[in-house]
Amino acid sequence: MLFGILTFVLFWLTLKFNLLPQELLPSKLSQENTGLFDALGGWALGFAGALVAIRIAGLAANIQQNDSIREQVNVWASHVEHISNLNSRLTRATYDAKRACAAVLLHAEEIYRTEELPSRIAPHLSNRVNRANKPSPIPRESFVSEERLQLKLEEKLEIVVEAIEEAFKDSVFRSVLEHANNSESAEHGSEPLIANYFVDSASRRKVIEIIEKDTCFFNISEGLNRGSRNFGVGLMELRAKELFQHFRKDLMRITEFQQQETDINGKRMEISDAAWLFLGLLLLRSKGNTIQRSQNHGFIFIALLLGSLPTDETVSKYLTVKATDVEKTYSKEGNAHLKMEIKELSKRLYFVKGEELKELAELIATCNDNLEYLEVFAKNTGISTTYDGDGAPGITKLVEDENAQDGSKGVLAEDTRKKG
Repeated sequence: MLFGILTFVLFWLTLKFNLLPQELLPSKLSQENTGLFDALGGWALGFAGALVAIRIAGLAANIQQNDSIREQVNVWASHVEHISNLNSRLTRATYDAKRACAAVLLHAEEIYRTEELPSRIAPHLSNRVNRANKPSPIPRESFVSEERLQLKLEEKLEIVVEAIEEAFKDSVFRSVLEHANNSESAEHGSEPLIANYFVDSASRRKVIEIIEKDTCFFNISEGLNRGSRNFGVGLMELRAKELFQHFRKDLMRITEFQQQETDINGKRMEISDAAWLFLGLLLLRSKGNTIQRSQNHGFIFIALLLGSLPTDETVSKYLTVKATDVEKTYSKEGNAHLKMEIKELSKRLYFVKGEELKELAELIATCNDNLEYLEVFAKNTGISTTYDGDGAPGITKLVEDENAQDGSKGVLAEDTRKKG
């Protein structure tokens, strides 16, 4: 090609500045010489046409590459939108269920106001100020309200369970989460973090770190599989039992927590905070036994879930891996354009940021100092003992006192026996 260009330039300069030999001057040209020039002119025109054809072919290749990149980006955009919808639905369903729990607690506070707490509950959890000696009769309108509250709570809880199960059965959602679970900041280990939360102060700090930081994650898929037999246990109980009878002791205790000072500054637990605790025990809890009561694993689970949803960073990693499968197809410029598109797609993702979970992290910190807040008094006849494939207890396992790493477990068990 370079030779052809040089030849064409030389030919043009020769004609332009009349550099031909004397024999080839127009006055001395013969018919044969004219034919030669015609041939050279035809060759020059053919070469120019070839150059144009090459440019057109290159332009067509670029257009084809851009179309291919656009199609690929559209496919990935649908993945990002799908993940955003799952994140949004799961988050919205969780907060709607929490509001339904808050409505139940608000009603419970009203109907239990004149009742005494069970004697087994420690005195420091009971506020007996302005309490009557005998409970007042409950009007019939209250029973109608309770039935309506139970139906609404059952509806919202069912939506939460379905949203969580749908998300973690989705192949794209699980593929994106793998890039979070494979990162150095992901929580791994043979022992589940949720069960260790109740026995290990380091695990409690780790839970808060996962909630507050967008770069820290918990393997929710593994955690959900470990506790799958008891996940959504409250939904089964709401369908078979009366809400304000079956969970009476827990509702009384949780409403009492709102009357206590949770720190030295006199801060009290709001009803929106208490609603998280009630939602948690409806989602997932340990079986418990004669020595130890059930533990509210669901509250820790839902906090870790909201703190470990796919983020823009994990989606970017997912798309970057996808791009490596097609990078050989495109030119250097095409791959650079693809990287820019991945960056823009990642920004479209909706997820709950750590700063938006600040209040939930503060509630976890409060529970870290008051593990009795996470004890459950409801009967556990419908709860199964869960196990891993190797026979080790799963997410809702009971950890014996001798396994405690900081002694907090033994104190909690001893306090529980005293309450009994």
